[in-house]
Amino acid sequence: MILNRELKYNGYLKIEELKVATPSGKEIKRELLLKQNAVAALVRNTVTGKYIFARQWRPGPEADIIEIPAGVLDKPGERPEDAITREVEEEVGYKVDLLQFIAEGYVSPGGSTEMISIYYAGVSQKINKGGGVENEDEEIEIVELTREEMLSTTFKDFKSIIAVQWAKYNREI
Repeated sequence: MILNRELKYNGYLKIEELKVATPSGKEIKRELLLKQNAVAALVRNTVTGKYIFARQWRPGPEADIIEIPAGVLDKPGERPEDAITREVEEEVGYKVDLLQFIAEGYVSPGGSTEMISIYYAGVSQKINKGGGVENEDEEIEIVELTREEMLSTTFKDFKSIIAVQWAKYNREI
């Protein structure tokens, strides 16, 4: 049970220090990363059969990684389905034809509030160049992979790993 919370850092990331009572009654301190909920999608062009990924630099690994398009629910009252449709359009430039829910879960429940909803998005029509939103400082390279290339790629983020494993066992996708 949380007894007290204090905001310790308020920048791009926000961190709270919590005073928590454990089930045995002991009082401990924990830090909590406050993050908006997120969405992500395994995107497949249903015309070409290729899967569409985003390659971008990430501060955690301090390197470019290939991952499924993703983003946060950053508009008041925004539904996850609407957010991932927007993110697919912004990041890879496609209109979403079909959206199928895959899974939802906490990214790191021991230290973060972020929950991510993962989808499969079938697309067929390119509506813009993609690459991200300039005012969000996104510099995304679009990467298209065949099913075989996708299944042989080593992904470094769990949202992509989960989505690709889902596709592996859903052969019609």
